[in-house]
Amino acid sequence: MEVIGKSKAHVVLDKCFHESGIYFADHERLIKCNPYCSNVKYYADLNIFQWTLQVDDPRKNPITAVFFVRQHEDNFSLDDSYGQAFADARVTNRAPYNGKGKRIRWEAVHDHPEFEKPSPHTFVGKASSEICLLHQHDEKTSVYFDTDISLDFELSFPLNLMPEGILKFMTEAIMSQIMQQATDAMLCKVQADICCTGAELVVEGGGK
Repeated sequence: MEVIGKSKAHVVLDKCFHESGIYFADHERLIKCNPYCSNVKYYADLNIFQWTLQVDDPRKNPITAVFFVRQHEDNFSLDDSYGQAFADARVTNRAPYNGKGKRIRWEAVHDHPEFEKPSPHTFVGKASSEICLLHQHDEKTSVYFDTDISLDFELSFPLNLMPEGILKFMTEAIMSQIMQQATDAMLCKVQADICCTGAELVVEGGGK
């Protein structure tokens, strides 16, 4: 049974657009802010990241979810075709922004490398995310974070006795709730972490 979870978040960071863009482009560092993430592996030859997340199902049984994604980065403007579509869908007030944006996409990889499953209850899912950073006039950065994941569960007794439609609805609601909590916790960690990162970036920039 395939189930889909979704999460959305918006946060304003007290860091400039350039520093925030460097932080959010650091894939491994960002994913490790997720409270359910146990490991991130990068296949440099394939340009693929492997996430390993560990959660409990509704019956408190541990589940390991593995995702393979590829990262893409683009700059955009709120005046171009993508920026206008994004603003129409997600931005309620364009006044704080100067129009400059950065888009980081995590695309699901279907042809992924072989790997050793850490437990019998390991499922390979599909994950896609879109992180959009907008430059504010006050030198802060507005971040919009949207994530979709899907997992194909094997139903065991007695869950396989329930009507699949009802079970799918309940599972997707629970998964979306877990995802939203994880996204909110991750961005709280980012807000705390990026303050220290800003100082590191100043030191690194001064050393060049």
